[in-house]
Amino acid sequence: MTAPGNQAERDPSPSGFVEVADRVFVARYRQWDVNVGLVLGRHGAVVVDTRASDRQGAQVLEDIRRLGRDIEVRHVISSHVHFDHTFGNAAFETAIVHAHDNVGRQTQTAAEHIKALVRADPGPAPEYGYTERDAAEVLATVVRGPDRTFGSNATIDLGDRVVTMAYAGRGHTDGDVAVLVPDTDVMFLGDLVEESAPPSFGDDCWPLEWADTLGSHLVQVSDRTVVVPGHGRPVDEAFVRRQRDEVAAVAAVIRERRLGGAALEEAMRDPDPRLPYPLEHLESAFRRAWDHLTPPTP
Repeated sequence: MTAPGNQAERDPSPSGFVEVADRVFVARYRQWDVNVGLVLGRHGAVVVDTRASDRQGAQVLEDIRRLGRDIEVRHVISSHVHFDHTFGNAAFETAIVHAHDNVGRQTQTAAEHIKALVRADPGPAPEYGYTERDAAEVLATVVRGPDRTFGSNATIDLGDRVVTMAYAGRGHTDGDVAVLVPDTDVMFLGDLVEESAPPSFGDDCWPLEWADTLGSHLVQVSDRTVVVPGHGRPVDEAFVRRQRDEVAAVAAVIRERRLGGAALEEAMRDPDPRLPYPLEHLESAFRRAWDHLTPPTP
């Protein structure tokens, strides 16, 4: 999840979906500034992520119909478990939902967690384009998890093209997958990469492994690849490499402080020119890494 950019950047085009490569579309929605992907093939379509409620998922379907084509969505891919990418699954009743094994295991627990947070604070969040009505829709959504899960790789055959899913390790969560359309050189990376704000280090992130995960996915990225982040505008290989290096820098500073014996609260307050993001944005990264690292030997 991330905050949106300015109004002009975050509003979708009048048609909702914008074609970024041959029969590969992206729609960018104001609520949570989230991206939804659409891949068309001879044997139906694949949707990548579905927004934050069943009603928002239904809006995605309406936008697909507005493309003016006879499109049957047969598959949905959840890039990771977070609600702003998965709660819309409920609207895609006839589609098969795909995700990593860890998403399948955690869907209900993660849904209960986010609903509890929304109940505790259902007020509007203008910085995310999120209203009280949106919050009510989140609470009312009957959450649908994946129908099919995989451990490392899986493929969807659309007749005249394939869509591949790959898991390379933990990062933003422990179930982030890359979705690749090989014949057009487009990759959807979910929240492993964000364009409209710094990457989101939440309470389920893996900050010490994130950069390596991105590095593994970069093997399949070239200077011609269109990379669609979970939030923000499509980016290129250079952008992904820069963000990988920034995430690696965060990990290096945290590891150095943890193994050097610093106290956690002190480590979170101490500025460092190597850190690419504000310290207040990194609290969960510090806390998570602190738990993941072996305590230093006295």
